[in-house]
Amino acid sequence: MSFGKRGLERFGGEVDQALLERVRTWDAHAGLRGLLDSLRLQKRRRRFLDLWVEAMVADRLHRAGCELETEVQTPTGRACDFHVWMDDLDWYLHIKRLDEGDRRGRKLDISPRLRVLEHIERPFIARIRWAEGLGDELMQELVVRASTFLEMAKIGDELTVRDESGLEIGAIRVVGPWEGSTVSLAIGLPDGFIDETARIRRLLDKAYRQFMPREENVILVVGNRPDDAVDFEAALLGATEERWDAQPGQGGRTAIGRAEDGFWQSNSRPESRICGWCDVLPSSRALRADLHFRDDPAPDAEMASLVSRLLNENDSD
Repeated sequence: MSFGKRGLERFGGEVDQALLERVRTWDAHAGLRGLLDSLRLQKRRRRFLDLWVEAMVADRLHRAGCELETEVQTPTGRACDFHVWMDDLDWYLHIKRLDEGDRRGRKLDISPRLRVLEHIERPFIARIRWAEGLGDELMQELVVRASTFLEMAKIGDELTVRDESGLEIGAIRVVGPWEGSTVSLAIGLPDGFIDETARIRRLLDKAYRQFMPREENVILVVGNRPDDAVDFEAALLGATEERWDAQPGQGGRTAIGRAEDGFWQSNSRPESRICGWCDVLPSSRALRADLHFRDDPAPDAEMASLVSRLLNENDSD
């Protein structure tokens, strides 16, 4: 590769080619030409990918019939990523990418033995990791120990499993509740669990500082690992915790609630009413946001319906 090249010429081979061709046509679109120019000029891969996820969302909205304007200045001198118009409604969109380097590119051989854990009747999301090159016998030991642990564990508990010599063979952590009746596994990397809650919270705070005052503002955080959605919810709603001041739901053993450390907790940041998490790969064109709508203060119902229709429905065309 020639390092004299920039932007689309340098990094275009890493992204979806059909989407790339559509983006190249934005010279004729006044509202999106600025984003295209920025993509062309980038020298750094990280910044190019930040802009590319903006392009993925912009393409989705543009093809749905929205009018868009990029990099709209606020009265405080900051900028919103997009001003969006459709159906006589308008809103401001802020996109933040959780840069995770090459974490998703690492390959793990996942033993079918681990699937035993997903039959344990506890409504938890659990992160599990194991040493690279772990043999079948030690994997079975990890599964047996993890099974016993999950039967009694509470949210936040973690177990490290070691062999007879004291070397770590794996670990499991209960990170939160979920809607299913049995354990849901999230696969961690051999070098440890990575909690992105603090980083996501900083991204939410940064987006909030860029809000257009007295307007509807939507934050979309984009990452490339599906299990980071758990950390997004913790950053937005508060860390999951057991509550001794409340009764458990029907069939539950303990009452589960949220700590007071979330972006939306109590009366904080009242201008933020719609936030979403989106798991994407730049090499794909698929896009679907998992949106959260605040109860109090709640967004306008018509606006919430429109944003949901535009961003919450799966799209890979």
